[in-house]
Order: sequence, then C-alpha cells, then structure tokens
Amino acid sequence: MVVFILMLKVLRNRDFARLFTANFISEVGTQVYRIAIPIWALAVTKSPIVAAGVIAAQAAAKLLMGPLLSPLSDLHDRKRLMFWSEALSAVAVALLPLFFLQSLAGWIFVAFMIGVFQSVGDPAVFAVVPELVTESELDEANGLIMLPQRSLEMVFLGLAGALVGALGPVVAFWIDSASFVLSALILLGLPSLPAKGAEAKKDYWGMVIGGVRYFFKNPITRYVLGVLAPAAMFGGVEISVPPVLATQVFAGGDERLGSLYYGTMDAVFATGAVIGILIVPLVTQRIPRAVALLGGLGAFGLAEALIGVSPSLWLVLVFLGLMGIFNQIFIVPARSLIQSGVEPGYMGRVMAAWGALMTGSALVGMMLGGVLAEFLGPAQAFIVGGAGVLAAALSGWIRGVPKV
Repeated sequence: MVVFILMLKVLRNRDFARLFTANFISEVGTQVYRIAIPIWALAVTKSPIVAAGVIAAQAAAKLLMGPLLSPLSDLHDRKRLMFWSEALSAVAVALLPLFFLQSLAGWIFVAFMIGVFQSVGDPAVFAVVPELVTESELDEANGLIMLPQRSLEMVFLGLAGALVGALGPVVAFWIDSASFVLSALILLGLPSLPAKGAEAKKDYWGMVIGGVRYFFKNPITRYVLGVLAPAAMFGGVEISVPPVLATQVFAGGDERLGSLYYGTMDAVFATGAVIGILIVPLVTQRIPRAVALLGGLGAFGLAEALIGVSPSLWLVLVFLGLMGIFNQIFIVPARSLIQSGVEPGYMGRVMAAWGALMTGSALVGMMLGGVLAEFLGPAQAFIVGGAGVLAAALSGWIRGVPKV
C-alpha cells in the first residue's frame, strides 16, 4: 500500500502523468511490433538468422547512433525531441505495410531508423524526469517510466502474440504506428522543456566529445558504468541462454514444449521485474541508492548462478522471478544516481552514452551466453554468468560506495 501511495503521489504531477501515459501507449505498440516483425521475417524468408538480424538492426542503431546524436537533447527543447521521435517512428513503421512487406532491406531500414529515433527520444525522456519531479521522487518516477515495458511483457506479450496470430503482421504494424501517433499527440500537452545549461558556443562535434569526456570524468557515472558494464556482459546470459536451457535440458529437445517453457520463463522474469519496480521505493527509503545497486546486483548474480545447479524447472522459475526483482532493485537506483549526480547541461548526452554503453554490453553478453551454452552447456553458462555478475558487485564494494 505504501508503494502505491508513493507512486500515486508522483502521478499527481500532471506533466509527469502525461509523460507516463505517452510512454505506456507507445510501449503497447512496441510489444506488438516486437512479435510481428520477427514472425513476418521468418514467414517470408524461412530464416531464423534473418529474423534475428532485423531485431539486431534496431539495437545496432542505438549503439552506433546514440553517442553521435546525444548533443540534441542538450541543445533543443526536449518536448519537441520526444514528439518527433514518436511521430517519425510512426512514419517508419507505416512504411512496412505500405512499401516494404517483401523487402529484407526495407525491414532492416525501418528497424534501424526506429533505433535512431529512439536514440533521440529515450535520452530526452530520462533527461526530463529530474525536471518534472523532486530528487526524492526520482526512484518512484524512474520505476514508473520502466513499468510499462515490464508490465506489458508480463501481461501483454502473450496477448500480443495472439493478436499478431489472429490479425496478421500487417494489422499489427498499423497498430504500432497508431500507438506512436497517439503517444506523440499526448506529448504535445507537455510544457516547453528547453535544455538547461547547453554549451551553445561549442560546435556540435565538440559537444559530442565533451559529453563523452564528462561521462568518464564524472565520478558517479564512471563508478556506475564500471560496475554495471561488466555485470551486463555476464548478466546477458539471461537473455540468450534460457531458450536453450528450456529446449535442451527441460523439454528434451522438443521445440514446441521448449517454446512453452521459454515463454513461461520470460513471463516469470517480467513478473519479478514488476514486483521489483514496486519494491524499489521502499528499499531506497531505508538504504542509500548505491548500496541498493550493489546489493541488488549481487543478489541477481547469485540467483543467476543458482539456476545453473537447479535440477527442476520449478526451481529455475523461482530464481528467474528473483532475478527479475533484483534486476530492478539495482537498475532503478543506478539511473537515479546518474540523474542526481550529473549537471543539467550534460544530462542528455550522459543518458545517451549510458544507453549506448549498456546496450553494447548486453549485446556482448548475449554473444557470450551463446558461446558458453555451445561449448559448456546452458546450465554451466548460467553458473559462469552469475559468477561474473557477483564479481562485478564485489568490485563495486571494494572500490567503495559513492556518495551523492
């Protein structure tokens, strides 16, 4: 009850409530697209590699373009950036049913462009959160911004799959496009959110370089990155190895049963993440954010390693649920630490760099998980991954807990 009161208090802020609503509606369409695009690519090409490549194009855009586009959020009105990010994403998705239904190059182009637009919009979202709420409300606000993705993964992902199956990918693409349009219209209701303290006299590329330098010189961002980047590389095992564990270990090679088990595993992790988001404000009221980060990260690593020695699917599901909880207990305070420890004039560039670096680390972790599962086995991959996350948390304790 206390948690809901804290979050409802933040949502009484009309501007933040508008931002939350726009983000939620946009995420509904994103979940539909997440199912539709790989299914359509697989149906047309019969190639899992192509289906995976279309998804990877979006992540690659964020990784490559995020730092290059980062000054935009520190130069221009962030309301406009968020609006155009959503509006142009709507146009990009609409290109699929209009022109690119049978075009591999078109699929990759659209996925890449959505990643580019998100590289502009996402940093702006997290840059304006500290402007819309007080410092003491950052954890609740960041949790609410992340809640739509996790709650929709828990509740809506299966419905999205059924929707795509019933109506077809073409209708799903139009639903996604419409969700971006509606989100953009809601964002128009926000007040002007100009960038604060922008280095107006510097050239654009000077701001890119300056933002990168600031990111690595700032003691808070340097500390958080030093802990979470290696943790993401080993924690990325949780992304790529579960389908292998579900199919090869628990389903005995039966792909249909393995798909069922994997979907259950994914839903349990998402459910844990939603619980974690609700718990975070209670945790950070009692202990410093940096301690919550390191404690949550260590517990996440321990649960990950225990999956590797679990003899039954039920135990695996228990530990996956715990991983989902602890994932939010370290990631929400990490974002709040950065927001509270960064100068406003650098906020957009820092959040963009943070997003790109964490995306890159997660991609490395996904590949590492595949290699470990191939040569050591899926259970052993979880053990190695969990040990790596625990080592990252321990290194944070050894270095000392930063004070903000």
